[in-house]
Amino acid sequence: MPKLIKNGDIADNLYTWQQDSEAAASDTAIVPMSKWLAEKESIGPVAGIWIDAGEGTEALTDVDLNQFAVIGIHFPAFVDGRGFSYARLLRERLGYKGEIRALGNFIPDQLGYLLRVGFNSFQFNEDVNLEKALVLHKSFSTAYQGDVIEPRPMFLRR
Repeated sequence: MPKLIKNGDIADNLYTWQQDSEAAASDTAIVPMSKWLAEKESIGPVAGIWIDAGEGTEALTDVDLNQFAVIGIHFPAFVDGRGFSYARLLRERLGYKGEIRALGNFIPDQLGYLLRVGFNSFQFNEDVNLEKALVLHKSFSTAYQGDVIEPRPMFLRR
């Protein structure tokens, strides 16, 4: 079974990132957001949805996101930072409490920053060593700026 980093540990990946929009959905699939929105009345139960770069979160404004066990955010390249904003919007504006999973071409060095905006699971490309990536999971014990975990900046926490 494939592995990922979830909540600070290496864990089994229980869900399938369904990249083919023509494939049949299942209750363990993370389907494209566009497919779910187009077929939500007939698609049946799914584990979650994933947002592609450039899609944004606006289409999810009136959706009860807590029906999903996981929402994935695709990073097409490690230099594409839109996924950071999507995670923060899911947490702060849309009130999503579940698992937010980074998918695709991000790098272990970004883990600390991904955690600060609301991600809690990471499905790396196959060539990434998860043991080494886990070392970077919590590289800083304290951040000066506020984030989704602790919104108050350091000067207000003293």
